[in-house]
Amino acid sequence: MSDGQPPRPGWKPKDPTVPTRPTHATAQAKAATKAPPRRPPRRRRVLRTLLGTFLLGTLLLTGAFLAGYLLVHIPPANSAATAQSNVYLYRDGTQIARDGEVNRESIKLDQVPHSVQHAVLAAEDRDFYSERAVDPKAMVRAAWNTLNGKGKQSGSTLTQQYVKNYYLGQEQTVTRKIKEFFIAIKLNREKSKDEIFEGYLNTSYFGRNAYGIQAAARAYYGKDAHALDTAEGAYLASLLNAPSAYDIATHPENRPKALARWNYVLDGMVKEKWLSPTARTAASFP
Repeated sequence: MSDGQPPRPGWKPKDPTVPTRPTHATAQAKAATKAPPRRPPRRRRVLRTLLGTFLLGTLLLTGAFLAGYLLVHIPPANSAATAQSNVYLYRDGTQIARDGEVNRESIKLDQVPHSVQHAVLAAEDRDFYSERAVDPKAMVRAAWNTLNGKGKQSGSTLTQQYVKNYYLGQEQTVTRKIKEFFIAIKLNREKSKDEIFEGYLNTSYFGRNAYGIQAAARAYYGKDAHALDTAEGAYLASLLNAPSAYDIATHPENRPKALARWNYVLDGMVKEKWLSPTARTAASFP
């Protein structure tokens, strides 16, 4: 109020202790200068994205696994896996003749010496009796080594190899590999390890047109499987990886390679405590 003018009705002097109420213009000015809302730190956004991607990938993989397990069934055995030779014998057990389209004679697992069984496991799948039907880590490692030029590797367990031999066939396709994966899982729940191992020994190819360990023993050593010794069993086991490459009768130039593979099998048997170091030293290449 200016001096000399009477106060307006209802006017009161301003209390200096009461803060001034901001005017509309003042509020607008403060709103204009207010900092924008803070965005989450970049690191947090990246972590959220990665977590979301991981969860989505896990969900998709789980769904794909369940779908594959439900859709893929164990098929009947293929005709080639069940075909075998007809063997004709004299009364004393001496063979008269043998015929049939496939050179195979299926035998029981207990007709194969333990040393020969161990040789096959040392060559192909040392963890067979303790592992699951499939080994995803080995499959990924094999695929990586193949892509990096370290040689073509299957990464298949012995169970998967048996599924390929007995149910599916040898074609190299993604579809066959997927079926092999799921059939192996189901088969491992329906058959014992001994049954699977017996089937593997009777269906595997050893070269010289010999399918199965009994036919291989006949083709290479002229004897039945039960009469094989450790050195002979190790050599037959080494053939499973690549029969033509390690058959020194047809490819004598491959003897160093065959010897190296044979030594690998025997050394594996020692490592797994299936063969004593003394017996290993005494073994000679057959």
